[in-house]
Amino acid sequence: MAVAVTVVLGGLLFAYYANYVLDRSTSTDRARSDQSAQKAVDREQSAFVSAITPRDYEQDMPDAVAILLDRPLAENEQATLTALKGNNKKAVWAYMKSLGGRLVEYTSGIPALEDGHRTSGGKAQTFNLNLNSDRSAGLTINGLTAVKDACSAPTAQTVVDIPPSGSNPRPGLLWDLAGGKADQPEGPYVLDEGEDQGKLYFRHNAIDLGSGQSNMALLVQPEVTTQTCKWHINASYTDTSGSHTQRIPSGTATITTEAVPQEPVQYFGWAMSQGWGCIGQMSQQGCPATKILEQTQPGM
Repeated sequence: MAVAVTVVLGGLLFAYYANYVLDRSTSTDRARSDQSAQKAVDREQSAFVSAITPRDYEQDMPDAVAILLDRPLAENEQATLTALKGNNKKAVWAYMKSLGGRLVEYTSGIPALEDGHRTSGGKAQTFNLNLNSDRSAGLTINGLTAVKDACSAPTAQTVVDIPPSGSNPRPGLLWDLAGGKADQPEGPYVLDEGEDQGKLYFRHNAIDLGSGQSNMALLVQPEVTTQTCKWHINASYTDTSGSHTQRIPSGTATITTEAVPQEPVQYFGWAMSQGWGCIGQMSQQGCPATKILEQTQPGM
């Protein structure tokens, strides 16, 4: 019995130490294999996810706006509009939105841009661009390039214009998309007030994602003039496997930034302390500032 017990205990001890030695000798290879598998899983998913959300105009109304509609207003609709005060932008927007209107913003002026480019002073439809990555390994976005897919003449027939009374630049990035498809976009430039205003963002900054980094939220102001443009963004990034490009939005989707027509069928302009001015094919009822607008030829 004593011999049998000794043999059993010896076998157990041998098996334990044999497994211990095997674990020690293979631990490095297993760690490398696990790391390789983790990297492979990381690379199977998108480097980062982008989400584009329009600006919430109900909660955050810009100082100066133009509202576009693809048809002329009927007489009763004109009367309803001109009975509203133009400086009550939320009320004007609520009414025009109910008719199918779309809002565009006066752009934030920047006195000087780092590369000497001068913006054309168009209009914009601001949106929020959120970037996030679930990757374990980090990545760095070192460039966002705007690419025009198609541009065309604006389709709106009615413009309701409430010009600025002295607005300041908003934090975010500005792209100048003026002109048609053949005209190269300029930017993005820093909009924020301060010493960085007007600088090319990616000449001085980069965006780090993944590896536990928080998401990046950017306010984007794309500026157009005479042409409505459909466009997308090419994001250049680097990770442990090299340099890559990812499209925003993904697939064939595009971002649309709508221009204001220079000669709409109907134009309603709010003149501070004077009321509405109405130019075009419409009734002049409720439009006492029409002569003032005709004399100053308001830029649209």
